[in-house]
Amino acid sequence: MNEPVAIEFSEEGDAAKINYSIPMPGAHTGRRVMEVELDLEDEPFTPDSFRFGIELGAAIGVSPDDGNIINENIAANFFSEQLKKAGVSVVAPNLLANASHISGLQVKHATTTSRPTNEAAALSVDRNALPLVRSSVKSKVNDGQIAALYTDFISDWRNGIVHIPVVDWAGSITTLPRPTHPDPKPRFFIIERYGISSFLGDYGMGRTVKTFTLLPGESTTISLKTWQSTKESVEQSSSIIDSHEQSARERFAEQVQNETTDKATKSKTEEWHVEAEAKASWGFGSAKVSGGGSGEYHSGREQFARQATEATTEHAAEASSKRELSVSSSSEKTTESGSESLIERTITNVNVRRVLNFVFRELNQAFITKLHLKNIHVGFTNGLYNSWREVPLSGLRTLLKETLRPDQIDGAAQQILRVAGTIFDQDDTAVQVLDKVTINQNGDGVTVEPAARDGNGDFAPPTDDMYYRFRPGPLNQGGQSNPVDGVLLSETQITMRTDSVIVEALLGQSDSLDAYAMEIQQAAAEKDTLANRREKMIQETLEAIDDPERRAELAARLLGTCCPEKE
Repeated sequence: MNEPVAIEFSEEGDAAKINYSIPMPGAHTGRRVMEVELDLEDEPFTPDSFRFGIELGAAIGVSPDDGNIINENIAANFFSEQLKKAGVSVVAPNLLANASHISGLQVKHATTTSRPTNEAAALSVDRNALPLVRSSVKSKVNDGQIAALYTDFISDWRNGIVHIPVVDWAGSITTLPRPTHPDPKPRFFIIERYGISSFLGDYGMGRTVKTFTLLPGESTTISLKTWQSTKESVEQSSSIIDSHEQSARERFAEQVQNETTDKATKSKTEEWHVEAEAKASWGFGSAKVSGGGSGEYHSGREQFARQATEATTEHAAEASSKRELSVSSSSEKTTESGSESLIERTITNVNVRRVLNFVFRELNQAFITKLHLKNIHVGFTNGLYNSWREVPLSGLRTLLKETLRPDQIDGAAQQILRVAGTIFDQDDTAVQVLDKVTINQNGDGVTVEPAARDGNGDFAPPTDDMYYRFRPGPLNQGGQSNPVDGVLLSETQITMRTDSVIVEALLGQSDSLDAYAMEIQQAAAEKDTLANRREKMIQETLEAIDDPERRAELAARLLGTCCPEKE
């Protein structure tokens, strides 16, 4: 009977195979938010579309019935919830203790009376100093920064403005002015979700970092300091191509924003920034899709893809330029303040006639970086707090039914599907990206087929038992070695410096000894050679003797020792 075992090999199993080239992709995602102007009749929206969400005034405790008074407990709770969404943990009651109150501010508490309008000195707030690095919930944030944010948050409420803390497009926390009692203005958006995927390419030697020479017989200690020696240098030299550092994502998002969006467009879209929750957004703007025309929208996407690719290249080049490697010998070392890590090695030139030259070169890694459109969503907001709605294309009809009159739904759906249904890839090939999904009448499944346009170039409007979806998997990438999800918009090769070095030793060509010294060295070498020959002859002679006692006796005599005499 076999004893039970905990682990054993399966007889049907296949052994793992080591491949010479396994891609290790690094992917980052972002989105482009576009407001779309649809060709709709007058007053197309339902009454409910104007009532989605609540006014900010009510959300922060401003009651018109109480006059010039704000419930600061409600305001503090609202503020802490906004920070929590941004990844910063703060207890609402602590805000009331830490924040300075604005001159002329009247507040109402649940258990206390209102403060007079002349209470407390005003706190001057510099909004340029407000942005702080986004922190995890477990980490601590400076109380002074939070107090300044909170004070700025409620400083202008009597003028109908509150400064809401939000995560900006680069991932940092800042404040954004919003009216407390805005007029609802319904509008639609197309949200394109993009990915930047990087795959490993060639790996090889780059620039020369250091060369130095050791004299014959000389020893020294070398120190290697890389750009990963300190936290500050890591943040400055990180990139989205080969890392997932928060600082890299922030710098990249800011660079893409500067490349793809002008200030006028950015200012225009700030009014729905809060509701869109558009963190990790790489671009935003507006386009007209009325009248069946989609040229403006497609040209805008093409321009965005080109600018985003340029921003990616510039971002990688900037990060790579700060990846400095330094190699120094013991004679060159200097004392530096701060904390850093060094790699030290001791090397010796064992040659006595020639110098030994060392050449240090950094190693570079090439990446194949691809920008691709992964999915398309549809959004809606009326400008009120919590009115933002965002759905995939499969939920388009449901969203339109909630916001538009019944006679406007089909036309709006066709206009949105017209611009979303075709994407031009990097070769300017039109790629159809929609699947038509029909629910079977008996309810036992669905039928999926490529969506087709009619003679006017429109898709049939979705119904209760038919909807559209963005096709999954790689689209029109049959010849690609590393296909990516969605439509490939651009591909570029980016070379990044690494923190690795390779060293090559080169022996000097000229002798450093004169003729007499070389003869002495040659004589010493010949002496060692003769000694080796003598040792070899002794070993061969001993191996030829079969008698062990005779072999031991002869070995003792030949090797300079002697055995005791026999009686």
